[in-house]
Amino acid sequence: MSNQVIHAFFANVVDKSAPDLKLFLEKLQPGQMLEALFDSIPGAFYFVKNLDGRFITCSLSFAKTMGAKSVEEVIGKNDHDFSAKFLADAFVKDDKRVIETGRSIINRVELVPNENSLDWLSTTKIPLYDKDGSIIGLAGITRKTSDSDELYQDHPEMQKIVAFIRQHYRDKITIADMADAAGISSSTVDRLFRKTFGITPAMYARKIRLNAACRKICETDEDLSTIAIACGFSDQTNMTRAFRSDLKITPNRYRQRFQDQNLKIA
Repeated sequence: MSNQVIHAFFANVVDKSAPDLKLFLEKLQPGQMLEALFDSIPGAFYFVKNLDGRFITCSLSFAKTMGAKSVEEVIGKNDHDFSAKFLADAFVKDDKRVIETGRSIINRVELVPNENSLDWLSTTKIPLYDKDGSIIGLAGITRKTSDSDELYQDHPEMQKIVAFIRQHYRDKITIADMADAAGISSSTVDRLFRKTFGITPAMYARKIRLNAACRKICETDEDLSTIAIACGFSDQTNMTRAFRSDLKITPNRYRQRFQDQNLKIA
């Protein structure tokens, strides 16, 4: 990893103009700091891309999540070489936003398909600059997130709401129901969800339903209309609309893709 990337990561932690830090980073030999650290953190991955969206470097853990056996297999390739088109397109869209605006994406929580379910991922992307101040690429960190005391330590009432949604996602639930479960106001529920997950309570509930639907679609032979009702959607059309909106794929195509992957493995 270049010292410029390390500078970028440290910029959000301390004042990089501090004399001791500046001198330390100038002396630091590349490739001896963050690689080993990220590979030792379960569920955490980092990557660096150039303006063309090609990987310049990454952690070994990231390479393995892409299906590669080594970092060398990833370098020089892009998201479309490893991910489904609807996923790769979303990654590229985010990259373009960071590169064109110079604004970072910080700890955005999102659901990403993983085999027969969905993973919660928290992603941060920051622009990287050359010595003249021009953006030459970006660096990113992605980590799997899970319900933990740390996630809710600032607002423990959120843990009650999330538990309520996961227990009742099959039913029609309102923000008022969520507020009652946590003993707070409806406006506070909306504000806390936006702060914690970057989405509205309704969007979160929809993602929980999508997660359940993905599992049923892949693990059972039930027809889609039955799955839709069982997972809390009003009907199959509503579920299909949610799949198109959040996953950029229809339930039918999602099931077919899973079946095709199993055929390749068999």
